[in-house]
This record gives sequence, structure tokens and C-alpha cells, in this order.
Amino acid sequence: MFVRKLVEKASKKHHIGGISGLRAEDVSPRLAFHYGVPADAALLAYDPALHVLAVATRNGQIKLFGRDNTQALLQSPSPVPSKFLRFAEGQGVLLNIWDIDTKKLCYVHPFEKEITAFSVLQNSFYIYVGDSFGNVSLLKLDLGQTCLVDMPYWIPFSESYGSGANVGNEVEVAFVSPQPLAENNRVLIIFRDGIMSLWDIKTNKVVSLSGKSMQQQSHQEAKTVTSACWACAKGSKIAIGFDSGDIYLWSIPDILNAQNLSSMGNQNLPLQRLNLGYKLDRVSIVSLRWVNSDGKAGRLYVNGFSDHAYLFQVLILNEGSESRIVKMVLPLTEACQGMELVSGLSDPNKHKQSALVLLLKSGQICLYDDSEIHYLLHAQSRSPQALPNYSSVKLPYGDPSITAAKFYTSSADIHKTRNLYVTGHLDGTIRFWDASCPLLLQNLMIKQQNEENSPSGTPITSLQFDMSSSILIYGDRSGTVRIITFRKDSSDNIFSFLHAKQGESYNVRCIKLKGAVTSISLISNSKRVAVGTEKGIVSVVSIEDASILYQKQLECRVSGGIASLQFEMYSHNGYDKDLLLVGMEDSTIFILEEETGKLLNTNPVQTNKPSRALLMQTLELSPDDPSVSDTHDTVSKESLLLLCTENAIRLFSLSHAIQGMKNIINKKKPNGSCCFASLIHSVSSEIGLLLVFSNGKIEIRSLPDLSILKEASLRGFSYTRNLNSSSSIACSSDGEIILVNGEETFFFSTLCQNDIYRHVDSINTIYRKDNLPREESSYVVKSPREKKKGIFGMIMKDAKAIKGKQSDANGDEQFTATTSEELSSIFSCANFAPVSEKRNSSIKDDENIELDIDDINIDDNPQKQKGPHFPGLSKQKISKGFQSLREKLKPRTEEKVNSGNRKPEDDTSVSQVDQIKMKYGYATNDDSTSLPKMIGNKLQENIKKLEGINIRAGDMANGAQSFSAMAKELLRNTKNEKATSSSTT
Repeated sequence: MFVRKLVEKASKKHHIGGISGLRAEDVSPRLAFHYGVPADAALLAYDPALHVLAVATRNGQIKLFGRDNTQALLQSPSPVPSKFLRFAEGQGVLLNIWDIDTKKLCYVHPFEKEITAFSVLQNSFYIYVGDSFGNVSLLKLDLGQTCLVDMPYWIPFSESYGSGANVGNEVEVAFVSPQPLAENNRVLIIFRDGIMSLWDIKTNKVVSLSGKSMQQQSHQEAKTVTSACWACAKGSKIAIGFDSGDIYLWSIPDILNAQNLSSMGNQNLPLQRLNLGYKLDRVSIVSLRWVNSDGKAGRLYVNGFSDHAYLFQVLILNEGSESRIVKMVLPLTEACQGMELVSGLSDPNKHKQSALVLLLKSGQICLYDDSEIHYLLHAQSRSPQALPNYSSVKLPYGDPSITAAKFYTSSADIHKTRNLYVTGHLDGTIRFWDASCPLLLQNLMIKQQNEENSPSGTPITSLQFDMSSSILIYGDRSGTVRIITFRKDSSDNIFSFLHAKQGESYNVRCIKLKGAVTSISLISNSKRVAVGTEKGIVSVVSIEDASILYQKQLECRVSGGIASLQFEMYSHNGYDKDLLLVGMEDSTIFILEEETGKLLNTNPVQTNKPSRALLMQTLELSPDDPSVSDTHDTVSKESLLLLCTENAIRLFSLSHAIQGMKNIINKKKPNGSCCFASLIHSVSSEIGLLLVFSNGKIEIRSLPDLSILKEASLRGFSYTRNLNSSSSIACSSDGEIILVNGEETFFFSTLCQNDIYRHVDSINTIYRKDNLPREESSYVVKSPREKKKGIFGMIMKDAKAIKGKQSDANGDEQFTATTSEELSSIFSCANFAPVSEKRNSSIKDDENIELDIDDINIDDNPQKQKGPHFPGLSKQKISKGFQSLREKLKPRTEEKVNSGNRKPEDDTSVSQVDQIKMKYGYATNDDSTSLPKMIGNKLQENIKKLEGINIRAGDMANGAQSFSAMAKELLRNTKNEKATSSSTT
């Protein structure tokens, strides 16, 4: 059954009789699967919790690589480049918000200014965004709504830059990152001119300002910050790279030495300048990465490249103030565009290991063993070439480059092989691949030996494989044609030849022709094969003994050879004749008599201007085909000749072409340069025309009217035609296409048929929310209250213990880490006047809301709550309400003071005052005449305490409770005063 289907499909390509055209409902162009690294890759990101590597391109694509060779392609609606690429670790979210489970772009956040820096506060939902005006904004990831929310908290340029900040002279942010060990308390901002500002989140002020010397140098020598990274586990050292090739190490006040902050708060000189050879050629430092190795030293990965040079180095940095420079140059063959450090990779010889992932300019991803780098550095090895590139994300079937390919599919399923992909390569090998799954599996490789028994290495230029007879014919650049006949075993396994060995299961016959082989054509169960060369020679060869039956030299208007060959049986008015149609590179068509090679059309069919031929095929439309027009009814019932060139599609009358006359039945000019054409067949034998363009556009057209049924586009695909090109296209008879482009492969389907490839869904599943492995569940952040501590959280825990011991010993002011609840309270409040109209409008909506004393619930037995929690009240409302309340209470207080001077209070009132004093820790007093004044003072003190809520959000709850108790006492005293006054009068 399987053999018969393949033979039928193959025969359709050569003898098409009574066919009907495809309809729009038969066509469904779509990308079935993408394999490899996109050619336009530019950025890398890694999620250590889910072990997912993301590669972003310049055209809006993001490729994801997960465990067990899983991979998926994300495509944004617009082909715009990604400027920053970050994961919300452990959440299955890639920012701007991609859900990597559903592989959909859930949300695009509009930003008013150009984003120049981007950093995710890991183990939380907050994101720092630096812009071209020097401001740092805060976004919050809302997983419930799958969106990003603007937070009121922000860091304006005028506050963070220092005294040199002027309106109109803003300096854009080049780097923003939370400080290690103080992620929830401090953030470092580095401006493009080299100024570094360490910002305290809770106090809303600059803790340390450094880099003034860099600013002065930037005026003298044009240079700007291009990259930066922390170079110390405790956040006390930062490495900064410049476009001039300079690299500086700066000291940053860490959280463990807060008591020495004043002595090192403002520095103008760096700790060290690293001379690594970049500055000589002004190689820009495009990226820096630091790895902590043993707690005493770390490794700094330095990547620099420019238009004229590139260099990638690794060096050792000590934890001390002065670094011992031990460097090693990685032997890269091209510039590196990006790098990431990946952990948790599996290796047969090691349980766990980390790797340095490099994205090269060609799109290739290389992985270097980080432990090997560590060993060679500490051994001070001078042989970095020994560094093992132990893995790379490359096409297994694209190295060496594919120079010829054919694709065969079937709906049958024999011995687990459904689709067969045959490729010829630059090194002269032929390889058979099981394409039943888009992760291709090589089944057989044939490598020819020359007379000296050494690899020939001659690139394959053309090939044909006949499934029914198990005959493979291919030619190379030298003009050698090889005919391989596979022996069939006794079983019914059509793919038994895939386990063949030369001399045992197949034999090879060779023939030498003049010029590189450019075209091969054979018919199933035929004893002849036609071969064309670049010299314009057509040779008809006997398959049995590889002898040349005849040769014919044909002239071409321009340099070029035979582009297409086809055997055809022509029937007209009872006259049958076997023909051999020859299409030249310049689109000239010759028609030969198959048996003798006699030229039948002395005046060949030609296009007005030479154009490279892509496809030549004879057609015979069915008389009852609804697509046949009335005007062409008489000619459409006879055989037609289809010619596709780079710039046009033409239908000729075959009978006129044999007579040497050019009679064009139909002609269309596509929009663009076409690079590949093929006929495709539906299950019910309707045919259509498939066109692939050099820019990745794909069209499916009907026959014979040549109208477009549907079209699609392969973003990132670009076809180049030359022998050294890494591009190849192969199409099966049922419209399945395999397109190879550099380090990526596209599996594209055109017709409405399913189950072409196996296991596509499982291969595409990088991450699934409802099926998270148990060992990874600890990384998932459920909510701010339920979040698990990552590596920074564990370090912070140790830092607290160390700091606690130091504080107990020294008796100094103790640093208190900000909790996630406090962080949420801080970021939810506007710390400075909003910069955008959007924020202004949101504030205006709340300006008319007053806080009355009745707005606060007073309970005799209030329960103590953890953290600030006021349903219906925001910090901003409370702050404004307190100001209004102060104004209301001021005249009442003055009134009570005056009345207190006239009428002393009774003993009951005095005892109440004593109770209030005792409650708030004040000494009691018998001077009852000062009662109103004391109450007024007490009110002022408490109001001042409550105003401090704008500085420390953590004091809000205690302050509010104190105010509630005080207000309750005040109301009771007021009632007593009124009662006393009325009784007196």
C-alpha cells in the first residue's frame, strides 16, 4: 500500500492527465515546526528555575529551548526587534508578556519614552525600567490579568543624578540593577556618562554617588557606558565597560558596611582599570558577566566587538580591592552577540554542570563547559584552544551545508517511517533522514571513495530517488554521475535499504560527463535517465550498465546549463510520441524525441528576456474543470506546458511548442523574486502551484487561471543561490516543504491535512503550568506572601545573621531588610510628583476624598495585623486626610487651651490625663490646669509621628492605631468638658 501511494504520487509529477485545480478551501498554509536557531538572532535570556533558554531576533521572533530537546518559536504580530529580553523566573513568563505555556503574546506595555535599561527584581513581581531621560520607572507583573501595571513609585533623574542634574540636559540610564544582598532596599543606577547612583528605596534618596571622574573623562574623550555587571557576591564591586574599550572596577557601599557609608559614599576614582587589549582598537565592550567561583575570586567574562574587530576574554577577579588579572582568550571564529550562564545541564560524565552559552554573529549557539574554563584559568594555561566546545545548537543535517534535497511523504505508516528526506552535501555525502518527526533522524549515509580510497569531497549538485525501484541517482560538481541500486530483501519493508552496506545491499555504477551536473530526470520503472550539465549537454543514460545512449548539445542565450528535464508521452489526434522536454537556465525550451534525441522544435520556445527557469511541467486539464474559461475551452482540453521563472508564470500550448510556435495561454507576474516552484497535489488529486520567494513569502496558486488562493510568509527566511549557500528547499507532492536556512529549518504545510509529523506537540512543549516537576516547584512565586527565596534570598538570610552578630557586638544601628509586604507598600505610593499625565489624572480622581475621624474603625479590642492593611484606604488618601485633620483639630485645641485657663478640670479629667500619659510612656503630673495644653501637645506629637508614614511605610499601622486610641480619649474628654460646662452654667 505504501509503495503504491508513493509510486502514484511520483507518476503524477510526470504524467498528469485529466487533473482539476485546487480550491481555496483545500489550502491552509502554516508553519508546522521550526528547528534550530533563527538566522537573525541577537539576544539571549535564561530562566534558571525552568531551565529555558530564550533567543530573540531582530524581526520579532523569540526561540525557546528547553529540556529534552524541546523547542518552540514565538512570533510577535509586528516584525520589530527585541531590545531587552528577561524572564520572570519560575513564572513561565517572558517580558513583554509572553506566556511560554500557550506560546502567545498576552500583553504589550506602552511606554512613553525610549527604554534604555531593564531589570527584573527576581523573586518578586517588580521591574525597573530606565529611560532616555534618566528616569527609572517601576512596573509590576500582574499574573492574574497577564499584564504590566505602572507603579506610582519612580526615581526621577533630578533626584538620582546629583547636583549636575539640569532640565534639558538629561542623561539616559545605561544600567539599572538591585544591589546583591539588598535587592529589596537598594538599586544601582548607572548613567550613560559613567555617573553611578546607589538609591535607597525606603528613604527615597541617594546613598552613594560615584563616577564624577568618568564624567570629566567623557567630556575630554568621547566614550559612553555600554555594559555593566556586579563583580562581587555581596554587591560591593561593579564592572563597567565603555564603547572606547575601557573597563573599570568601582567600589560600591554594600549593605553589610552601612556604618562606613559616609566615608565611602562619594568616590571619584575607580578601584582598578583593566587593560585587556580592547582599547587599542576601540573595541566596544558590549556585554559583561561575572561568576562567583569559590567565594574569594570570581570570573569575569568580557565580550567586545566592533565593525573591524572582536575579542572574547575571561579573567579572574579577587574579592579584594585589587584584582589579580589572569586572562584567557576564547578562540572564537566570529563575533559574539550575546552570552548567558546556564546551569543544570546534563552530562553523562557529570551530575550537574554549568555552561557558558555564546550566541555568535552567524546565529550559531556554542556552549562551553564553565568548569573547564575555571580549571584552565587557575592553572594559568596558555592553550585556550584546548577549551572544549562540548555542544552547540546546530543542524545535524546542515553541517556540512546541504546542496541538494528531495522530500517524500505518505499517509501510510510502514516500520515507523512515514516521511523520507534525502540530502546531498558539500562534502559529497548522501544522507537519508527519517522525517516522520521534525527532529530528523539519520538512517543512512553514503560517502563515495575515489580511486585513491580517500573522500572525494566534491559537492553534490543534483539528485533523484525512485522509491518503487529503490534507485538513487546523483551528480556532483565534477560531472560524475553515480547510479546506486539497492537490493530489496524478502520482507515487505520498503525502507530496508536504509540499513544497506556497499557491496552487500547496494551497488554503485559511475559515469563521467562534461561539466557540473545541474538536472536529473527519471521515470519510475524506466531503464533510462536524462542528465543535464552546466555546459548545456543533455545525456540519456542506461541505468542497467551506466552507458550513454546519446548526447545533445543545446545552446543557451546566456551562460548557464540545463535547468529542468522531463520525460513526457504526448498524444494528439491518435498520435503518440515519447518526448524529452529540456528547459534551459535562460527559460528556453527545447523538445527532443526521447528515443533518438532528434530536435523537434527547431525554433525553441523562449521568453522575451532571459530569466532563470525554476519549473517546467506538462499539464492536461479536465474538460469539466470549472476553472477552465469559455474563451480558452478549445485549447484547455489539450496538453499545456507550465513554465515558472524568477519573475513570471506562463502557460503555453504544448502542441504549438512542438511545432516551434509560442502560444501563451495565460501569464502572471508575481510580486517579488521567486526562488522555488513546485506542483502540489491534494488527496483527491486536485493540483496547484506552490511558489517560494527569496524574502520568505509563499504563494499557492490555482491552475490554470494562476490566481492566488492563499499566501503566507516565513519571517526570517532568506534564500541565496550559490554553491556555498546554506539555503535549500525541498517539497513533497502533497505540499509539505522543508526549508533550510543556515542554522534553522522550517517545516511548512500548505494543504488541509493533519498528522504529517509525529510528536510535534510534545516537542513544542517547553513549559506547562499544570505539570511542573516537583523539583522545580520551589522556584514558583505564587504570590508576594508565598514566594520562595532564591539564591539572593538565601544569601540575604546569611547576611542578616552576620549583620545581627555585628550589631550585637558593636551596638550600632541595625539594618532591617525590607519584606515583600513593605516593598509592595512602598512601590504602591507616589514618592515624588508624577511625571506623566496618566499618573496626574489618577491622582486628581482622589483629591476630593477626605479622611474624617469617622473613617477609621475604632474597636475596644483591635486585633494586631501584620504589615499595613487598610481596606478602602490608600497611603496617599491617609496622608492627605491627616493634613486636613490637623487643620480641623487646631482651632479646637486652641479653644480647649483658653477654656482650660479659665476653668480647671475636675479630678476625673486629671486621672484620665494620667492614664493617657501612662499609656504612652509619659510621667504623670498633678498640674490639672495644663490638661488642655497637654492634650494639644499630645495631638501634635502624634500627628508628627503619623506624618512619618510617608518615609517609613512600616510604621503606618502602629501610628494609625495610636491615633485611634488618642482620638477616642479626645472624644471622651470633649464630652466630659461639655457636660462640665453645661453643669457650671
